Amino acid sequence: MMFGFFHYPSHVNSFIPHGHCYLWKTGLVWLHIISDATIALAYYSIPLLLLYLISKRKDVPFNGVFVLFSAFILACGTGHWMEIWTLWHPDYWITGVLKAFTAIISIYTAFTLIHLIPQALTLPSPAQLKAINKDLSHEIIERIKTEQALLRISKAVESVSDAIGIADVTGKSIYQNPAFINLFGYTVDALNAAGGPIAVYNNPEQAQTIFATIGNGQSWRGEITMQQASGKTMQIDLRADAIKDRTGKIIALVGVHTDITERKQAEAQLQTAQQFMCSVIQAMPIAVFVKDATDLRFVLCNRAAQELVGVSADEILGKTDYDFFPQQEADFFTQRDEEALTSKKVIEIPEEIVHPNNGGGETRILHIRKTPIIDAQDQPQYLLVIREDITEQKQIQAALTASEAKFRSLVENANDAIYAMTIDGIFTYLSPNFTRMFGYEISEFIGQSFVPMIHPDDVANFMEFLHKVAQTGQKQAGLEVRVKRKDGTYGWITSNTSPVIDTNEEVVSFQGIIRDITNRKQAEALLQQQAIELAQTLKQLQTTQSQLIQSEKMSSLGQLVAGVAHEINNPVSFIYGNLAHANSYTQQLLNLIQLYQSNYPNPVEEIQQEIEALDLDFLIDDIPKLFSSMEAGAGRIRQIVDSLRTFSRLDEAELKAVDIHKGIESTLMILDHRLKLKPNQPQIQVIKDYDNLPLVECYAGPLNQVFLNILANALDALEDSLIQGKLTHNQPQISICTQQLPSKQIVIRIIDNGPGIPEQVRQKLFDPFFTTKAVGKGTGLGLSISYQIITERHGGSLQCISSPNEGAEFIIEIPVAQMHK
Repeated sequence: MMFGFFHYPSHVNSFIPHGHCYLWKTGLVWLHIISDATIALAYYSIPLLLLYLISKRKDVPFNGVFVLFSAFILACGTGHWMEIWTLWHPDYWITGVLKAFTAIISIYTAFTLIHLIPQALTLPSPAQLKAINKDLSHEIIERIKTEQALLRISKAVESVSDAIGIADVTGKSIYQNPAFINLFGYTVDALNAAGGPIAVYNNPEQAQTIFATIGNGQSWRGEITMQQASGKTMQIDLRADAIKDRTGKIIALVGVHTDITERKQAEAQLQTAQQFMCSVIQAMPIAVFVKDATDLRFVLCNRAAQELVGVSADEILGKTDYDFFPQQEADFFTQRDEEALTSKKVIEIPEEIVHPNNGGGETRILHIRKTPIIDAQDQPQYLLVIREDITEQKQIQAALTASEAKFRSLVENANDAIYAMTIDGIFTYLSPNFTRMFGYEISEFIGQSFVPMIHPDDVANFMEFLHKVAQTGQKQAGLEVRVKRKDGTYGWITSNTSPVIDTNEEVVSFQGIIRDITNRKQAEALLQQQAIELAQTLKQLQTTQSQLIQSEKMSSLGQLVAGVAHEINNPVSFIYGNLAHANSYTQQLLNLIQLYQSNYPNPVEEIQQEIEALDLDFLIDDIPKLFSSMEAGAGRIRQIVDSLRTFSRLDEAELKAVDIHKGIESTLMILDHRLKLKPNQPQIQVIKDYDNLPLVECYAGPLNQVFLNILANALDALEDSLIQGKLTHNQPQISICTQQLPSKQIVIRIIDNGPGIPEQVRQKLFDPFFTTKAVGKGTGLGLSISYQIITERHGGSLQCISSPNEGAEFIIEIPVAQMHK
């Protein structure tokens, strides 16, 4: 039975609907509708399931092909829907496009499968996966064992007292035990932030050597100086080595650090003590010998001992008394040596006359002490023999009686005044010359204190002087005080005072000599004043000479710069002027070549080969660029020449109204090479804030010199800070500001954001010859001359405002017009 539903509508285009092919038989049409719809629904469900699969299993290989399959199946399903649609609607063009799209996807999918099948064939089979899984299980077990062993090692490393640090092959810290953190004050992150393990080395070059050694697989051990995070240095016994895997490949670097600072300090103290004791023994004025307790041979002697026997230490050591003294005296010394060693007590020989075999045959009188040196087992190991030569003392004692008779005569006739006083400073004796010096009668002061005669400002020194004599029990010399004469005037004296010691070794009085040094003091005062004046004059002459030399250098440099600028300017002007013509001529030739090529596109083979050899197309494209770069380079040279001529200002030695900004710009041009970007350093930025200044009457050349000195110093400070890593920011910059003041003055400020200047340095900045730069890098005259140029020649002011870590600001202030004398 036929229904109207299966009849083709009459208003559709000229193509015949597909239902006509089925003669609109109801059974046949429904068969195709149900079949195509079922296939389409099935095709639509398959892509959804595939997409769901790859979304859940992103680890499935070749998931891209699933997307292609989904697109292909989806297109096929849509084709079946179109089969139903064309039963009534003959939209065969749409059906054709859809089939073409399906064909493209199917072909692309087929080609993709061609490339993927070999890769898919390489996927492991279930048996292979099982074997791999078994290997992985074995590896996991081995890794667990390794981790357990590493855990035991880690616990041991954590508990050792030595500081252990481990770095990777790039030098980055990856592990530190607690002892390392406690010793150096760095955690792993803190050490890496400070620059890595090299931060704990006091000597970076030594650190590089050590890392290079262990980086080559070798071990290194030695004692070096290292530093904590706080900056405190330490002496470290370092054992450094490379950690390698089973193949011998270096995988890490390890260092074991033992703090030996205290040991080193103890060794140094011990060495100092030994050197001190040796120096003391050698410096002692009495002869010191040390003998071996077993054979009584000399093992040590000082210089006084060498002088006593008349030979050197090399000739004394290893010998006995028999080598230096007669047999009888040597037997006596040996007997007493054995007595001291046996009794383990000090043996003293108050006086012993000896005759050393030193060739002189001079008899000496010795005071000898023999002291046994006992070891830990209470056995004598050495014998210390001290032989004090008292020959002169005995001779002095003999001569003392004779000299005492002469003493009074000398005292009575000496030019100096000789005195004696009690411990309280009361005169008990004064020589006659005291009256000549001070005008007082001796009777006026016997029994009186010396203090009232001394100038009030010198009393404390006098009392301290006497106190020192009493405390030390030794002679003191060189006291200089003012003493009041009888006429009321003061004169200068110098006093040498000796203590008088009783049998109980206590100071009971003083005696000494007074000398009048008034004339000498007056002469010294005059000479000192003359020396001060001479030093000031010499300093002024040296400063003036150095400034003249520096000015002459700058003048000569200016003449040289101007001459060089003139000589360079002529050829550069010629080059720059002819570049436009050369460019024009070349362009005309290129146009001619292009015209020739357009009219004769097939030249002879020889010309064609030459065109290919020359790469004519590249030349035609590159020649304009070459001329453009040449013109830019020549223009740059002209700018530099103009800046050099502006900076030198040879034609402006006298006052002249100039544009200050041009002078600053010419100076910046000269320093341009220092402002450019350098490897591993940020570019120094120059910020300009120029006011609308009038022409300023000034000495242009010297003023440019001031700009150069200040800007060069700012660049030095910034560059040094960048190298040393002292800047607290990442953008070094210099600011130049100009301003006109209401007081007919202009001010130029040059500001940098460098490390700043300490106050003690800032106060000396403008002093001649003062510099903080290394020898050979600065004369110390730049800022001094700049200060003179601004203040003396321009009647202005130059000052510096700075503090550490706040940069520096130099302020130049000069009048717009100079006062003409």
